[in-house]
Amino acid sequence: SEIKLMKFYHSDELSSLKNDVQIITEKVSVKDRDLYIKRAATIGRVTLLTRTFGRGTDFICRNQDLLAKGGIHVLQTFFSEELSEEYQIMGRGARQGDRGSYRMVLLNRDLEWILGSAWNEELKNIEVSHLYKVLKQARSKLYESKCGAKGLGIEQCKCEHKKSKEFLKSLLEGDMKMINTFLYEQNRGANLVPDCSRTVLLMDATGSMSNLLSAAKETVCTMFERASAILEALKLPSDSFQMQFVV
Repeated sequence: SEIKLMKFYHSDELSSLKNDVQIITEKVSVKDRDLYIKRAATIGRVTLLTRTFGRGTDFICRNQDLLAKGGIHVLQTFFSEELSEEYQIMGRGARQGDRGSYRMVLLNRDLEWILGSAWNEELKNIEVSHLYKVLKQARSKLYESKCGAKGLGIEQCKCEHKKSKEFLKSLLEGDMKMINTFLYEQNRGANLVPDCSRTVLLMDATGSMSNLLSAAKETVCTMFERASAILEALKLPSDSFQMQFVV
């Protein structure tokens, strides 16, 4: 983030290199941004960027001395949520077949989102040589969970889409019974059931918990579908089972 970037820029660790450092963030004007990007591919220049510029920013090196010494070196200081972003950032250092290098340096507490709240203990049990492999596997599991939640949402949308198509067909055919049924279901509002079951869930969306929201959504959707099926079979109002989320 820009806040972390500026904190590092004003730190004692960077003070000796400050004259050679330039910063590119979303707040920098387009004109200055283009100039800084050109300067980034010169010898002795250090450029700090927010993650936004890890995609689609071309640092083209035309300095033969720099290329002879290995080209642009890219240093990534966070672990990407998506592998595609990591590849994009990696590619910033070797555009159009030029030479370049890449390295990832991570702050241990920044790995809480992927290793969980017990990240400190988890890191102690991971060999340094296997760290990237473990992080990559954990990232894949989180990504699969997100995809599963999206897939469930798509299936639900397909069901509603099918009902809408059937309603349109009924309009064209003048099927008043079907039209009335559809409009009734869409506009009936909530059933005021006096003895309903109401559950309130408090969810923590900070740190490592933020990436579990998709999995929680998927689980809750399944719960509601099964509860609705049971209520329908017992000929009870669907609103007799309610759940409220506070994030």
